[in-house]
Amino acid sequence: MAAPFLFDVALPLTVYYVLRSQGTGQWQALMLSGTVPVGRVAVMLAARRHVTGFETFMIGMLAVRVITSLFTGDPRVLLVKDACLSVAAGAWILGSLLTARPFAFQLGQYWSAPAAQHGRDAAWHRSPALRGALTRLTILWGCGQVLDCVVGVTIATTCAVEVVPALNRAKALALLGLAAIVTVVYSRRCARRRGLSLFGTVPLRTTRDPRGAPQANDPHAYDSHAHDTEERTPHHDRA
Repeated sequence: MAAPFLFDVALPLTVYYVLRSQGTGQWQALMLSGTVPVGRVAVMLAARRHVTGFETFMIGMLAVRVITSLFTGDPRVLLVKDACLSVAAGAWILGSLLTARPFAFQLGQYWSAPAAQHGRDAAWHRSPALRGALTRLTILWGCGQVLDCVVGVTIATTCAVEVVPALNRAKALALLGLAAIVTVVYSRRCARRRGLSLFGTVPLRTTRDPRGAPQANDPHAYDSHAHDTEERTPHHDRA
């Protein structure tokens, strides 16, 4: 989390206000400050040489930002356009509900190791409760991006250009923090009431009776011991 915050929030703001203090125009300062996230993505691509679907989306957003910025010299229009990009993000997140896997599931896969990804994929097929919980979180995050756009456009059109970059960054962080708090609270509730670990390596936890034995009749149960045993069983023994 430290690197994205540094390169996508702190450094662009620093570059913008340093350039403005040196007499650089507002439009030029906004354009140059926007190259910092682009540089981070370029370095990441050069190092890894492959991207996930989530990273492809982020690269596309940056490309749209850079290309559309070339068609206007008005700094306020540039700020409004940047705020409107949140609608694209919200549409992409909500649009993922129409695909095989919603955004919340994809994000969990992005954070997980390859071995855990297979377990999460199997759990997705097995548990309607898991699918419902991740679908609700996807709706939450998508609507949050739409709200981010509405507030951002209001700030960009009503406030002085000089303070808009800082206000919009603060607004984005506040909404992100609120979404994170709701996500954590909801995830803990799912873990406590339904035995679901929405972003864990073992999404479905086996419930147990007082003697500690798994309850086989739990439709949401996922026997991690049996899964681990299967993982360790050689293929020729399974035949």
